[in-house]
Amino acid sequence: MTGRVSCHLLRLGERREIAMAGARDAITRRDGLVWLELRDPDKATLERLQRELDLHELAIEDALSARQRPKVEDYPGGLFIVLRTARLRQDSIEHGETHIFCGAGYLAIIRHDRGPGYERVLDRLVASGREPSGGLALYALLDHIVDELRPLASHLEDRHTDHEAAIFQTDFSAANLRELFAAKRDILVLLAAVQPIPEICGDLIRLHGGLVEKELRAYYRDVADHAIRMIHSLDRLREMIADAMQLTLASAAMRQNESVRTLAGWGAIFAVPTLVFSLYGMNFAHMPELDWHYGYPLILAATLAACFWLYRRLKQRGWI
Repeated sequence: MTGRVSCHLLRLGERREIAMAGARDAITRRDGLVWLELRDPDKATLERLQRELDLHELAIEDALSARQRPKVEDYPGGLFIVLRTARLRQDSIEHGETHIFCGAGYLAIIRHDRGPGYERVLDRLVASGREPSGGLALYALLDHIVDELRPLASHLEDRHTDHEAAIFQTDFSAANLRELFAAKRDILVLLAAVQPIPEICGDLIRLHGGLVEKELRAYYRDVADHAIRMIHSLDRLREMIADAMQLTLASAAMRQNESVRTLAGWGAIFAVPTLVFSLYGMNFAHMPELDWHYGYPLILAATLAACFWLYRRLKQRGWI
């Protein structure tokens, strides 16, 4: 749907596709709720949308770029809401951004992602058996975005379980550490998407009672509650991954220390014959034991005995 606009008119139990040019007339006549959805629109398309819905120019500027922080902005004639989105697709996480214009009689969505869109939200609104309104449509959209994030949290927990098992089952691997870093990065990105949602829902309930009617407030609080539970779960998972990374590095350091200690132990053993043979290699003129018949076998036996004793002591202490 790149560069195109999907525009529907929602009434109780039905929806009808209309042209974007007819959105203003439908809003003026209060025929129902106008639902518009655009994916990665260009500037000209957004300018058409601005003329149809009488949107603020600063909000249109923000909607053109997909690098906005999550927020709720109150402009004359309606709200501008920015949300970050993520979804699981073939074991990989796709990130995106959704901008929402919400006002009397309309909900306009600007998508910056490669996802399937919000057709399921439309179907849910039609099947709800309630008269569509901006507040109801916005709730359904927020709830859908949070629901899309929940499988990602489960996916990250499963990944962490696999990484945790790999730490204890295999030796240190740079690949395992890279996977842990990647999982931590995904958690931070997911947190950046879900953390603003409770605050956004709270602002909508407290400051925009005309949009979020009294009977809808419980639904918005439910969305905020789901988001808060996910935040707590992700924070706990982030701490577990940080601990796993520290354990991985500590295990690698311990294995390195064991290797150094083993090398030092063997070095100490080989130092004994090295010292003895270096003394005899100095070619002094007067070395009495050189003329003794048993000098060579005795020195050799003493050297081997010293090496064997040192080997036993180091073996008992776990150095080799």
